[in-house]
Amino acid sequence: MGKREVAMKELLTCRAMESMCRQRAAFFPGESWKYLAEAEMWRHRALDLIDAHSIECILKPEIHIKAA
Repeated sequence: MGKREVAMKELLTCRAMESMCRQRAAFFPGESWKYLAEAEMWRHRALDLIDAHSIECILKPEIHIKAA
């Protein structure tokens, strides 16, 4: 599996965990604060991955042009 595939899998994992935490918050209102905080953490982790990939695309555009 290439670097790109690993990054995409990690991003999908972050988004899935964010979604699961939000669902738990809906089902367990008494502990929703905890699950919503965890969902935010996963959201920020996903955004960090997207930012890192965007910077990589800017710094090394020839890699992504060849793959297209």
